[in-house]
Amino acid sequence: MRSRKVYDGDVGFEMRGQSSQKFRRKGQVKNENEIEIEVPNGDLTKGRIFFSHNCAGCHDLDQDLNLGPSLRTVYLRRNGSKRFSNYGKDLTAYKFYWTRRKLWEFLENPEKMFPDTNMQLDGVKDPFLLASVIDYLQYLRVFTCDIRGQKQII
Repeated sequence: MRSRKVYDGDVGFEMRGQSSQKFRRKGQVKNENEIEIEVPNGDLTKGRIFFSHNCAGCHDLDQDLNLGPSLRTVYLRRNGSKRFSNYGKDLTAYKFYWTRRKLWEFLENPEKMFPDTNMQLDGVKDPFLLASVIDYLQYLRVFTCDIRGQKQII
């Protein structure tokens, strides 16, 4: 069973009852020119509800839809790495990983970050709700996928 540990803003793992460093994994993803903000913690339930009401119309967890790519593994995924044809040109012009900070910057105002984005969301203005959505996306990647990338039913 896994317990949640936070290291430098990224989620790592620690096996219960083990404190050795070899059982810990830390996110090694860094982006150049990333904004310096601390992304606060949110509420998973609020993030899941927001996702189901505002994101699920265009995004599925596991399958790319016509309007948006799948989002189960978006956290720490390289932008534009999914074989999805409807990405905006601005989004594919840059290479970065979807860290908590990049997700914050994008979801706060998608058109400011990428003017030609196809995202229909105007942005999440409430900081707690924005943090909740990011926590939910991080939860999906870390706690519903195993090492081999197999998805668990949630």
